[in-house]
Amino acid sequence: MRDRLTLQGCPPTPLASYLKALGVLRLLSSGTNSVTGAAADPDVRGMWEGERFHLQTSLGRNDLLRYFLHDYAPSPVIAPWNGGSGFYPEDNRDGFTPLNSPDVAARFGPFREAILSAVDALEHFGLPLAIPEGETKDARKKRRAAQVKQREAVKQPLVAALRARLPHTALPWLDSALVLSGGGLGFPPLLGTGGNDGRLDFTNNLMRRLASEAKPPGLFNAASGAPSPASEGFLDNALFGSPIHELTGVAVGQFSPGVAGGPNATTGYEGDPTVNPWDYVFMLEGAATFASAATRRHQSNATARASFPFTVGASGAGWGGVESTDESDARAEFWAPLWTRPALFTEVSALFSEGRAVTNGRTASDGLGFARALATLGVNRGFSEFQRFGIFKRAGKNHYAAALGRRRAAPSPGAELVADLDQGGWLRQVRRFGRNDNQPAAMRNAVKSLEDSLFALLAPECSHTSVRVALEAIGWLGTWLSNSPKGRDVVAPPPLLSRAWLLRADDGSPEYRIAAALAGIGIPPPYDAERSDSAASRPQSWGIPPMAAHFAPLTNGPGDGFEGRTFFWGRRLLRRRSWAADNSPPTVVWGHGGLIRNMIAVLDRRIVEASIRGLEDKPFGGASFARLPDVGTFLTGKFDDRRCSALLAGMVWAQPVRLPATELDTRPAPATLPFAYAALKPILSPNDALVRVGAIPPQGSIPIPPDLLGPLRAGGRSRDGREIAGAVRSAFSRARSSGLISPYDPIQSGSGLAALRSSRIGVGVRPDRLAAAMLIPVSDHGLASLLRRAYSGTIPDNATHSSEEAPNVS
Repeated sequence: MRDRLTLQGCPPTPLASYLKALGVLRLLSSGTNSVTGAAADPDVRGMWEGERFHLQTSLGRNDLLRYFLHDYAPSPVIAPWNGGSGFYPEDNRDGFTPLNSPDVAARFGPFREAILSAVDALEHFGLPLAIPEGETKDARKKRRAAQVKQREAVKQPLVAALRARLPHTALPWLDSALVLSGGGLGFPPLLGTGGNDGRLDFTNNLMRRLASEAKPPGLFNAASGAPSPASEGFLDNALFGSPIHELTGVAVGQFSPGVAGGPNATTGYEGDPTVNPWDYVFMLEGAATFASAATRRHQSNATARASFPFTVGASGAGWGGVESTDESDARAEFWAPLWTRPALFTEVSALFSEGRAVTNGRTASDGLGFARALATLGVNRGFSEFQRFGIFKRAGKNHYAAALGRRRAAPSPGAELVADLDQGGWLRQVRRFGRNDNQPAAMRNAVKSLEDSLFALLAPECSHTSVRVALEAIGWLGTWLSNSPKGRDVVAPPPLLSRAWLLRADDGSPEYRIAAALAGIGIPPPYDAERSDSAASRPQSWGIPPMAAHFAPLTNGPGDGFEGRTFFWGRRLLRRRSWAADNSPPTVVWGHGGLIRNMIAVLDRRIVEASIRGLEDKPFGGASFARLPDVGTFLTGKFDDRRCSALLAGMVWAQPVRLPATELDTRPAPATLPFAYAALKPILSPNDALVRVGAIPPQGSIPIPPDLLGPLRAGGRSRDGREIAGAVRSAFSRARSSGLISPYDPIQSGSGLAALRSSRIGVGVRPDRLAAAMLIPVSDHGLASLLRRAYSGTIPDNATHSSEEAPNVS
């Protein structure tokens, strides 16, 4: 009968605990790690659930304790290629000497056999294993330096010889610690540089934990094989989390930062490292799990990261505590797989040996790439989650494995969005550029912000917020590049993003809808990015610039003049854009002055461009529109200018989107909408839109009065409505000349300007916000609603123009 046995002492973090769980599963199913030669339970299965490792086994709790205390034969974990490994005369030999004794217990027989084979290999290569008698201090210094050089010189042939000489029980560890190929030696980052981290040799430390006769004593007596008095308590704590009085003060290395000691680890200046010796033993036994993966792939790839499963280059993406500056000294990231189906160790080992993370046929090279692979199921299907660890450098030469969060292996809608940034290799290009040490902090921060946002975007539960944050990060990067000639020499403009970006960012807020409407300005209506127009139907050029042209110096054609910038192929936006040769073309007017000032600058510039280029219509149409209640919120409500501006900076790089029509789109203009807006907006609406709603006859037009916007630019709240009343009077006068009559026109009513002022139509409204609102496109139905309010009687009351019936917008 097989029961579930929960190992409360084996959570998936820290890394030491994860490896410990693998070690327990491996040892229980291994006959070579048993004194009797028979596995404790050859059919034992393991799985992760509820933040603990579980065994499906015929063994009980006491059986497990008995096996490890009395039948467990430790794997020969040695590293004779390292100084400090115990093989050299000046190394610490508290554990090495007892294990190398001729009288060693049977459980340590394989260990001594491996040591003797290694000593033969060292002697074969002439490495000195004794201290010369009568050696002076200067001679000792020279000898040590010479030994270091000699070890490095013979390391590769030594490892090759060891692989041929060592008993088979020692090979799993060797193949986990080193990757030997024609290109040289590789060091899988999980085990440092061949089984050590700085001056700490993992193998020597293990020998001391097993059989040291000095303090702290080892877990076993090397001669008799009997467990020490404290061994059972340590084992019960390591496996089942039972309380223990005191841990040993020994080094643990990079695997468990929380117990490694160091500054701020406890009261006082320094804390001592503390560890359960069984944790350390199981941890290194678990590391041997990766041996088959390394040997399977080392022949075709000499790089350590590629040879070690689920190991990629370190990236700060997705973890706020890691900066891009930390990456250069980091070893790697290890994405530890978790599985919820009970599996044999052979099954787990096979999955590890096939460990891969692939996106679009490319192997993941860093943490962001691994997250992309998880989001597209480009990893082994047997794993449900991955615990991310980053191996970073701490003070001195040592490293620590920091837990960087968890990620489910599940598809994410954000994966397709991120794929848009691969066009032309843009994402790879900008990330490489942002990691250049010579780049200013603003650029590095912008790239880090983008990477963090994309990491969140790739989560299975991709939310509106995560898409919005990613859009804002793209906008931030685009703005930085727009202002950096050096950056534009290296990195292209952001590629055209799919409309899915805008649809998934829709949080229903007025800020979002107004940003989406502004982003669509200048796009030919109706816009369909997927339509394949015939060559005959394509216009020679679309004369109106898109909104992106006001954010960045873009071009599509020879020369620096605006006439060379078409931005389109037919009526479709180009997917890949180019920077203009002119660093500061006049169209780029969006700056750091805030949303309102920038909207007015765009409004003014588009009026100028229409005049310069002789456009037949006002250049304020586009492919999307905002609702009138949104405009009302923009004018008088609680509207977040910063949020809207940040969203817009990212949206201008995307295909515009027509938001789904709702009942709100067909309602009359809300009573809270200022009358002045209803009077002014038709004057700054495209003539085509005015014709469609019946306000003016075909071929008719309403030019923009030159004095219309001037009084509104000053800003501030209008106390007596003077500035706004003057603008409304100018609008009524221009509309009257074009045949559009308002019953509120003072000239028509004979009341004069004083009557218009006394209506207090501008009180409480900021003139500059009113001017900025003229840039926001509204639907034909919204335009008709405004005309009925300020120019009642000019269009039929039964004329309806829903967003679906009138695809063109103003």
